[in-house]
Amino acid sequence: MRLVGIFIWIIVGAIILWFFAINLGQYVTIDFVKVKYENVDLVVVILLSFIVGIIIGAIIMSSLVLKARSDIKTLKREQNKLNRELDGLRNMSIDELPEASSQND
Repeated sequence: MRLVGIFIWIIVGAIILWFFAINLGQYVTIDFVKVKYENVDLVVVILLSFIVGIIIGAIIMSSLVLKARSDIKTLKREQNKLNRELDGLRNMSIDELPEASSQND
C-alpha cells in the first residue's frame, strides 16, 4: 500500500513539474491593491498562490481541530461525571433507592 502512495506522489510531482515547464518564460502583471508588479514570472505567481492557500487552509483547520479537542474534553468530563453517578447508584442497596412514587402520580 505504501508503494502505491509513493507512486501517486511521483505522478503528482511529475504533473506539477510539467505544468511549470509549459509556463516557463510567461510573464504577467499583478495589480495588488495600490502596488503594481510588472513582468512577474507566472510560475512564481502560481507557486506563491499555492503556498498562501496552504497557509490559510492550515490556519482554518487548526482552529477546527482546537474546537474539536475542546469539545472532546467537555464530553470526557461529562462522561466521568455520569460514570461516578452510575457507580454510586450501583453501590446503593434496594432499600436506599428513592421511591418511584412520582411515576404513579
